[in-house]
Amino acid sequence: MLALLVLAIILGGALQRVTGMGFGLVAGPFIVLILGPLEGVLMVNLLGAGSALVILGRVSRGVDWRRYAFLAAASLVVMVPAALLLRGAGSATLEVTVGAVVILAMTLALVTSRLAGARRRFAPGARWPLLVTGAASGFGSVAAGIGGPPLAVYSVLDRWDPRAFAATAQPFFLTNAAAALTAKLIFTDASLPAMSPWGWVAVAAAAVAGIGLGEVLAPRVSREATRRVLVVLAYAGGVATLVRGLAG
Repeated sequence: MLALLVLAIILGGALQRVTGMGFGLVAGPFIVLILGPLEGVLMVNLLGAGSALVILGRVSRGVDWRRYAFLAAASLVVMVPAALLLRGAGSATLEVTVGAVVILAMTLALVTSRLAGARRRFAPGARWPLLVTGAASGFGSVAAGIGGPPLAVYSVLDRWDPRAFAATAQPFFLTNAAAALTAKLIFTDASLPAMSPWGWVAVAAAAVAGIGLGEVLAPRVSREATRRVLVVLAYAGGVATLVRGLAG
């Protein structure tokens, strides 16, 4: 189980570095499947925050801090209400939620990308799309450890430059994951998974290795190929988690 966890973390970290997002979408469902819904989501939040912090050091010059401010503010506002809402949810219910959120969010992102075409759907400087996106991402981070899909939908509709998006997503994911982790620990009965010291060392090493692998792959892998791999793995992880929750 630890080996599978390490592989999921490496893959998610690599895609996070290459595409700007992907850790929660790709590694998240498998981490939840291995560790369970409560501990798994907390682990996703913890590792997501750490990965975003490391990557931010590499891409900080490209961050659009104005967009980040609106996204982060809206996300933080919904964190506590979302944690309180999910406090009494059972394990099977959360597993179904995690799987369904991944599947529906990825489907929405794909459909939206096809409908958007080459046109920009938001007025330059519009604030409400950023606020809606941030709120949706904050709720997803608390409920399922997944905050990326709303940002992906926004970036497609707004025709956001991919490099600027990848850079700006890192401080947002860092803020989002850290706040979601804090809210869950304070307002719910969730706790970090009980692992041996060597297990935690392996997890930390996997997170660093994933980002290192992403550094190597980023200039060599096309964005379209990376996007297709991310979508396939996200669907696979989402379906597996959903089925486990329904069986429970």
